[in-house]
Amino acid sequence: MKNIGLKTVIYALLFFGFTYMLLVFTNRAGNIPYLFSGLLLLIFGIILFFKSQKNTENSFISNLLAIISGISLWGFFGEFLENADLYIKDATIEIAHWNFLPVLILMIFLFLNLRKHLPVSVQFSLSSFLLVWSMHYIMIFQYEVLSRTHFTTYIMCGIFIFLTGLSIYKARKSKQINSIMFWSYFGLLTAWSVLEYIWGWRLIPGPYSI
Repeated sequence: MKNIGLKTVIYALLFFGFTYMLLVFTNRAGNIPYLFSGLLLLIFGIILFFKSQKNTENSFISNLLAIISGISLWGFFGEFLENADLYIKDATIEIAHWNFLPVLILMIFLFLNLRKHLPVSVQFSLSSFLLVWSMHYIMIFQYEVLSRTHFTTYIMCGIFIFLTGLSIYKARKSKQINSIMFWSYFGLLTAWSVLEYIWGWRLIPGPYSI
């Protein structure tokens, strides 16, 4: 159980960084490399989704593979498809845009009502994807509909700071590996959201400057 939370954060953060750099640099390299990276993330996410269900003897590995599968699938559906018009006219899909709110709500509703019937690894994979989607959606919605410096962005950032602190507390107090990993990952996402707001306010240089 030692350092389970820290390992979860480190591995998830490393894969987040890998996904971001892969998409950014292949996009700059051209349409073919970018298409390759998008399909790679999709296939990798699907493979890890099923592989995580076969490693039930090791809960840490199973949960971690599931978390990474969610991140990988987000890389395809949440990032790559935003530039789908590079290949097919008017094919862009922006699931963080306001008109996808009904879809997001439906997905969350179905997940919350069905999760008790799902294997733990499947829960981790789906929650990984939905959490990234939800947090990203909140910020993008504020930026697009309101503004980057609207007062609600400061309120939301404060809420994410509180949730980060709560996640750290929960992870430290938990004795069960699934709970430790969930709260550690959730804390990583909320802390990352705080950074996203700070970058959005241009208070410090962010990934956009790479």
